[in-house]
Amino acid sequence: MEWSDLQVFLAAVRAGSYTAAGRQLGINRTTVGRRVDALEAALGIALFEEGPLGPAPNRAGKRLLAAAEVMEREVARMRSDLSLPNLPQGPVRVAGSGGIVSEFLPEFAEFRRRHPEVSIELLGELDPIDAVTYRRADLAIALVRKPPLRLWGVELATLAQAPYARRHGTAQPAQLGWGFELDAALPGSQWTASNPAGEAAEKAGLTTFNAWPQMKQAVLAGLGSATLWCFAADAEPDLKRLAPPDPRHACPLWLLHRAKAPPSPNLAALIAFLTDAIKSRVTGLPTR
Repeated sequence: MEWSDLQVFLAAVRAGSYTAAGRQLGINRTTVGRRVDALEAALGIALFEEGPLGPAPNRAGKRLLAAAEVMEREVARMRSDLSLPNLPQGPVRVAGSGGIVSEFLPEFAEFRRRHPEVSIELLGELDPIDAVTYRRADLAIALVRKPPLRLWGVELATLAQAPYARRHGTAQPAQLGWGFELDAALPGSQWTASNPAGEAAEKAGLTTFNAWPQMKQAVLAGLGSATLWCFAADAEPDLKRLAPPDPRHACPLWLLHRAKAPPSPNLAALIAFLTDAIKSRVTGLPTR
């Protein structure tokens, strides 16, 4: 059994597919499959089983995964002690509900200053839970009441929403709404109900948006009023709050990753950093 084969196995489990693992490792998916096959042949056992969301480690695969992670940490510690460069791990792919990930660009910038060796890919996904579940993303910044059992993570805070308009705009600004695309991507989300959405917004003749950054910028530009996340809107001097937050539209904010795919060292470092940094941002409390 070769350590290099274990590295490929770790990448395949974490990335969720041979293709994604190949991109991280700089090899093609066929080579990833061949290396995993060689590992199974050396051990004389299968390491994966077919699940409802695709291949996943079986009992033997989970045991090998735990051992491989211990070896990975020891190798990383050895390389650090010898001042050797870290091995490439590929970018950490991040998605956020309705594009809210864009609100935390300063936190990502600070993380990159502290960890320049870790590359990050911010995705344009509207539903981060779907993106992580189907392995298009590694980390979700998700606005959800309760995450599905297939995902693990940490609840950061409960975010409040209130209606806002431009401070020196018109006396009665037009209502803005969510578009069909966001309404379809996040059906039944209580937080999206804070603004008219989809067919209701169309029938009312509203200007609509399919992502958080565009909605916030539209209110800042004086295009109309909308219910926004208070932690972000209150920080904008050009916005004024029109009414108190409605508790019906409050929603927990989570960091989530796949339960059956233990985070890589880069992903674990990002989760640890964002847990403190985003909590500080949305609650106003200092980091540890």
